[in-house]
Amino acid sequence: MQEMEYLIIILSLLVVSIIIAVFVVIWRDRRDLKLKQITEELERIDELYTEIQRYRKEMENMLDTAKKQTDSAVSRIDNQVKLVRDSVAKLEHNSHANNSNNRDVKDSSRGKDRQQKNSGRGRSRNTNRRPQAPQNNSNHKTEQREQPEQPEQRIDDGEKYSKMMKLAEQGLSNEEIAKKLNLGCKEVELVTQIKRKNIS
Repeated sequence: MQEMEYLIIILSLLVVSIIIAVFVVIWRDRRDLKLKQITEELERIDELYTEIQRYRKEMENMLDTAKKQTDSAVSRIDNQVKLVRDSVAKLEHNSHANNSNNRDVKDSSRGKDRQQKNSGRGRSRNTNRRPQAPQNNSNHKTEQREQPEQPEQRIDDGEKYSKMMKLAEQGLSNEEIAKKLNLGCKEVELVTQIKRKNIS
């Protein structure tokens, strides 16, 4: 009986140890899975961080280029403003100089006019004027002569009849032939009938 009890105790201990070992293995596998997931997430975070750093560098480079361009544009604008100010100052100076010159010229012309008036007071004015001879405006009319109308060129009867027969052979009617040759319809009918009789 004691041996059986020992065997039962040993078997129970073995079962408990097996169960503990299974739990340990399962726990270790789960731990490994969690560690793998954590490492994958950390790798993703590292990739995102590297991308963020790359975008940050690109943005810094873009900002630097934008600052350089704005500085160059501002310097150009400043230079243009300086040139405009210089040109405006030159124009103002020239306008003042021109105004002063015009004033001097006006003053000198006024002084000359006064001198001429003062010198011309003692002279007598000639009021006698010679009468001007009236001008004879004679309009010569030109008569236009009418040119005589040239007689219209007439076609010989032989040519006329030959053209008439050619048009008739082409299948044109008597009215169309008369319109083209400026003849009467009856004349065309008579000529075509006579020619056809002669041919037959």
